[in-house]
Amino acid sequence: MARDRITTGRRGRCGGALLLALVLAACAPAAPVPATDSAQPTIVSLNPCLDAILVEIAPPAQVLALSHYSRDLASSSIPLETAARYGVTGGTAEELIAARPDLVLASIFLPQPTRNALERAGLRVETFGSPTSIAESAEQVRQVARLAGRGDAGEALAARIAAPPL
Repeated sequence: MARDRITTGRRGRCGGALLLALVLAACAPAAPVPATDSAQPTIVSLNPCLDAILVEIAPPAQVLALSHYSRDLASSSIPLETAARYGVTGGTAEELIAARPDLVLASIFLPQPTRNALERAGLRVETFGSPTSIAESAEQVRQVARLAGRGDAGEALAARIAAPPL
C-alpha cells in the first residue's frame, strides 16, 4: 500500500513537471519569422494579366497567391505548370485579409465593397486597367514591377515586350 502511494506520488510529480514544461513551452516566444524586405512586399494577384506579369518578375515566395483564373486553362494567361508553383485565391475579402499580403493587385473592376473591406483591414490595393497598346503594356509591367520591388526584372520584361519581333 505504501509502495502504491510512492509510485503514484512520483507519477503525479512527473506528470506535473511535464504539464509545467508544456505550459512554459507554450508561453515561450515563437521563433522569429523572417521579416519581409519592404522593398519586396508579399503580393496577391486577382487578375490573370497581372498574374502573367508577376510570374515573370517575382519568385513564388513573394507571390502569396495568383488569381483563380491561373488554374483555369480557358482563362489563364500563363501555363498551368507555371501557375502550379504559386498559391491561388478565389479573391474573397475574407480570404485576402486572412492571407495578409503587403499588396493586392487587381483590375479596375474590383468591386468597391471588396476594396473597402481590404483597405479597412490595412491592405494596400492597387488596380490596373487593360492596356490597349504595346507601350501601355510595357508601362504596366514597369508599374507592377516597381510595386513588387522588382524594377530591374520589370525593365527587362518591358524591353522584351517592346522589342520588335524577329
